[in-house]
Amino acid sequence: MKFNTNHIKPYVLSVISGVLFGLTWNKYFPFVSLFVAFIPLLYLIKNYKYSFAEIFQYTFVAFFIFHLLIVWWLYKSSFVGFIAVISINSFFMAIVFALIAYTKNKLGNISFYFSFIFYWISFEYLHYHWEISWPYMNLGHWLAQNLKLIQWYEFTGILGGTSWILFVNLFLFLTFDFYLNSKKKKALIFSILSILALIIPIFISLNIYKNYKEENKAINVLIIQPNINPYTEKYKSELFDNQIDAQIKSALKNIDSNTDFVIFPEASFPVYLDENKIFENTDFYKIKSLISENRNIKIIGGLYSYKLEKKDTLFYNAVFQIDTTNFVQIYHKSKLVLGVEKMPFEKYFAFFKKYNFDFGGNTNSLSEDLKRKVFFSEKAEIAPVICYESVYTEFVTDFIKNHANVIFVLTNDAWWGNTPGFYQHLLCSQIRAVETRRSVARAANTGISCLINQKGEIYKKIPTWQKSSLKGEINLNKKNTFYVNFGNLTGKISLLISVILLISVIYKKINKLIELGI
Repeated sequence: MKFNTNHIKPYVLSVISGVLFGLTWNKYFPFVSLFVAFIPLLYLIKNYKYSFAEIFQYTFVAFFIFHLLIVWWLYKSSFVGFIAVISINSFFMAIVFALIAYTKNKLGNISFYFSFIFYWISFEYLHYHWEISWPYMNLGHWLAQNLKLIQWYEFTGILGGTSWILFVNLFLFLTFDFYLNSKKKKALIFSILSILALIIPIFISLNIYKNYKEENKAINVLIIQPNINPYTEKYKSELFDNQIDAQIKSALKNIDSNTDFVIFPEASFPVYLDENKIFENTDFYKIKSLISENRNIKIIGGLYSYKLEKKDTLFYNAVFQIDTTNFVQIYHKSKLVLGVEKMPFEKYFAFFKKYNFDFGGNTNSLSEDLKRKVFFSEKAEIAPVICYESVYTEFVTDFIKNHANVIFVLTNDAWWGNTPGFYQHLLCSQIRAVETRRSVARAANTGISCLINQKGEIYKKIPTWQKSSLKGEINLNKKNTFYVNFGNLTGKISLLISVILLISVIYKKINKLIELGI
């Protein structure tokens, strides 16, 4: 009996692709494999006329492996949530590739190449803007493992990195494909194009990196890293007073005459603040006591808050700024973690609010701000970015458009234990620094608290799982980058081209049905 390998080959190609994606995160040759990871999938579509469902089935395997190898640490918080997240995101990626294959089958190879580039970029762009949004795995994110190579993100944003990866994959695939089909002249042309596509962005980035200079207009910040375990300490009410007192004590010990801002992490204070009665909260007064002894400082910190609005109680993951006055500036987290702080489509299906996954911390659906509020003072205009919000590119640039000249990221990454999750999330803050050319002060409960310059480089930090503090200067910048001013042009142009391609596919399908008299 002859063994039929036709059904095995697509899965083998998919597994190879998945492993290449998975090798993206490593300390020896970070992200290099991304430039070839799509080639087995492109070969699968180009050389076999599989149906939409078959391509979806095969490529799902690749993308599931990709997620499994990169964000395996999510299981530390919730195994069910972990499986749901990586399955849903892999589903979306496989749908994109199934559409690419369908377009190729209907319109031919040229449309195949265009759809590969523009469908994928459109997917990543839309993944920032819809209800089931989880753009953490967008490809350009992983290039930040070498910041010197992506300084042009100030023009293109993260989707520029994704475009770079896609074009190199396509050119290398065409080189390989033409060579296999004995079209050596074309193979040579595309091998040259592959080399140019790879090295030109590197050359441009290194040139920008070499010539970029920050203006020497600095503020002094003090970051407190309290190192409170979210599973065994943070939410035990009998420890609340000790947590507040310990953080205040740490700040008092380290404030000096140069300190402008004291920054505490996301929800670091176990204070559930009624925003309608702020100054009736004794714990909040305790925090404000820091200022009575140090009247020149501003305090920025995280807590949970609530307020009554139209007979409904709204709960928030909030950041506040206080000074010597009684004016309290409050910003509410607006990009909420899906499945943890909110459920998708809950405004249409209210009962969804009861089914958040327990990834640690609050499991109630939270409310959010509709505008990107900037904290103003005579010293600086601050973008108060909370945790997961740092993943969202144009979301952060909205703060900059509202005149923020520095970014403070307040986060708590302790849910995932001692895993790569710490470092992968940190990359987002570094990318936002490059895209906006804003310095970043990052306060994290258990790390990594750090100072990041406008090139995205960390120049001072506290290691993970240490109770400590960090003092330093960060420079302000009021100049907006091209990306801040014009947004995600790469995504918008790709979306337009994708719509044209899909309309062409539908038009051809309708014409064929008419010809068949159906």
